[in-house]
Amino acid sequence: MTNHSGPDTDLLALVEDYFSKTFSADVIADAEQHGLSPQLWASTEELGLTLIGINEQHGGSGGSLLDLLAVAEGTGRHAVPLPVAETGLASWLFACADVEVPTGPLAVVPDASGLSLTGNRLSGRATHIPWARGARRVVALLNGRVVSIDPARLHITAGSDLAGMPRDTVNGADVEVDVYESGVDADDMLLRGALLRAAQIAGAISAAFELTNRYVKQRVQFGKPIGTFQSVQAHVVELAEVSALTTLCVERAGAAALRGPASLEIAATKSVANRNARLASRAAHQAHGAIGMTREYPLQLLTRRLHTWRGDFGDETALNLRLGVAAAGGIAAAVTSVGSTLGV
Repeated sequence: MTNHSGPDTDLLALVEDYFSKTFSADVIADAEQHGLSPQLWASTEELGLTLIGINEQHGGSGGSLLDLLAVAEGTGRHAVPLPVAETGLASWLFACADVEVPTGPLAVVPDASGLSLTGNRLSGRATHIPWARGARRVVALLNGRVVSIDPARLHITAGSDLAGMPRDTVNGADVEVDVYESGVDADDMLLRGALLRAAQIAGAISAAFELTNRYVKQRVQFGKPIGTFQSVQAHVVELAEVSALTTLCVERAGAAALRGPASLEIAATKSVANRNARLASRAAHQAHGAIGMTREYPLQLLTRRLHTWRGDFGDETALNLRLGVAAAGGIAAAVTSVGSTLGV
């Protein structure tokens, strides 16, 4: 899995086959009620999917960044209720510090500004941490150093995101931790996390488009499929457009990241993905009508994740300010408007 022209084809087949057969709506709903399933994690880990993109010398499964993005896209497409992307990000931090990656699910502190480190003692509070409960280690990046924390030493306040997945608050008071020097900083971690979330968004939008396209062909009203009505067709077309655009942006940002930092490409991709997540959710629910809002129908599994992931590792406002296009009405308007000075 070292081909940089694209993800490994065997890996793509494995991801689709395993995720589609394993993560049914009932399995996902059970995770919302009971949290991380050790059995599901073990089976996913056994296949090597949780450590794709990490060199074998660090305990990983090998493969490229493009392979990792393919796995992340699969988790979004199938609403996988496991911290695969988070473990991928934490594993990358360990690898950057030249440390062997521990086994088991890992959690990452997205914003460590509330934490302080004195020697190997950690204190402070951090919020909105996906999957802190059930993680083998909670990982933070402080002053260029990777901090590995035993969750048993922390006070964890349980919370959840819109998708019903764990998103917790942790408190520590003079907690002993493992500290490793690293060559990455907080912005590097932000960009890596943004790219992974954008891949997940791309997968979820693609699944929402496919689900909606099937539904409008099957749902009959006034004697014909509702997909023949022009108003419904407009929603399906919008879904097709944002699905293709988001996937293409992730692919191009991933390819750019193989060559260098790709900060512009990743920030722009996450901004586009955030915007398209909002548009896709609206279009899919408009085409479905009331059934799309029910717990029994799978659309909400995708759209609740889309709304959650939009805010992770940079929301639209923060990313557009970073890109300098906030005043232009966002990146899409800045690039496509008449007289634009931005190039793509």
